[in-house]
Amino acid sequence: MFRSLATFAAVASAQDSAEQSTGKHWAVLVAGSSGYGNYRHQADVCHAYQVVKSHGIPEENIIVMAYDDIANNSRNPFPGQLFNQPTASGVAGKDVYAGCQIDYSGSDVTPANFQKVLTGTMGSGKKQLDSTSDDNVFVFFSDHGGAGLICFPSENMHKSDFQGIFDTMHSKNMYKKLVFYLETCESGSMFEGMSTPGVYAISAANPSESSWGTYCGSDAMVDGKSIGSCLGDLFSVSWMEDSDVTDLTQETLQAQFNTVHTKTSKSEVMQWGDVTFTSDMVSEYQSAAQGKAIAGSASAQPARSAVSARQIDLKQAYDAYVQATSSKDRLAAGAELQAVINDQIEAEAAFERFLELVYPGDDAKKAAAREGNAPANNRDCEMAARDSFTSYGKFDAFSGFSLQFHKYVVNTCADVVATGANIDVAHAAKQACIGATIV
Repeated sequence: MFRSLATFAAVASAQDSAEQSTGKHWAVLVAGSSGYGNYRHQADVCHAYQVVKSHGIPEENIIVMAYDDIANNSRNPFPGQLFNQPTASGVAGKDVYAGCQIDYSGSDVTPANFQKVLTGTMGSGKKQLDSTSDDNVFVFFSDHGGAGLICFPSENMHKSDFQGIFDTMHSKNMYKKLVFYLETCESGSMFEGMSTPGVYAISAANPSESSWGTYCGSDAMVDGKSIGSCLGDLFSVSWMEDSDVTDLTQETLQAQFNTVHTKTSKSEVMQWGDVTFTSDMVSEYQSAAQGKAIAGSASAQPARSAVSARQIDLKQAYDAYVQATSSKDRLAAGAELQAVINDQIEAEAAFERFLELVYPGDDAKKAAAREGNAPANNRDCEMAARDSFTSYGKFDAFSGFSLQFHKYVVNTCADVVATGANIDVAHAAKQACIGATIV
């Protein structure tokens, strides 16, 4: 549950400093997207890898999932490299891809494998959490999301399945304490109602708002070259740039939250779950160093730009068009810009058709579905409709833009459960996608 900053300060001041863990330290780092327009997610995760590795967590205890289609993408002006911060012309960037060991890539980046990795059920010979009740676990996930779901390259994970992972880990005594940092739109919705002991989480945004990309557009420059995509996410670079330059043996989880809460100025970073150990040092989760901390490995930079994750695709396509220097490039960029616009128009139209199908002529019900923020507590109804939009939609159902409308589904399912209305939500979603109308 969420508590106020004042409450956390009182709790932290009342607690004694947590004793150093005698167990191992583990990190699971996941980029759930694919495509060059989502450059920032894989850059975030490889930067996170550099953070935890440089602070002493051994490679065998770091598990990374990323589609791995960005570093060697034909659009990347620095083949084989990724950057999570900009640099001035003449200044080489810090390549976070160098040494970033990706354990699960391509089609292996799935909700099922994510669950298996965290619950230690991947099978013999597969890298997974082999943690015990003496060990601390740190998890960082960066991708798109919607009300009550997070996305993988071609699949989704619902809040109930997500929280079920923690329950399984707890029942199997797989951690002493677990810390989870989640970077997605509406990320707070994934932790609503979470009650698993020993799990503390930070969400990049509250349950009903976008998260934000950063180092975008004219700020996405490394050594004089434009990356052509946002380099990072505002919440993600805020915590990592803090960890890069701070003595983590002297910074509490609460102190890092306060810093990140301030730096992430475009969305409401929130705390969730078990908040009784926020006086623990960050080193207990992002580090295995028992002696002198490794600090000052990079210089923190102010976030110089921020773009809503729901509009990044459009912003990047527009920038490419404006910056094109030849007729050939301008025509190609113009076609891409028009494709993004068309995709967004179709996404919004499909969800509006959905509302008309489930609430024909009832403007009040449609407004409630658009504007409400019901918790995502009806998994089967919500995921059945989500599957219909994903399977039949004539738009990218995994884009940040289209995912903002998933709350229409969540609110409709909540209404169906509350009222007992005879509405086949999944069928209505399918009809909305194929353009069916009521006769």
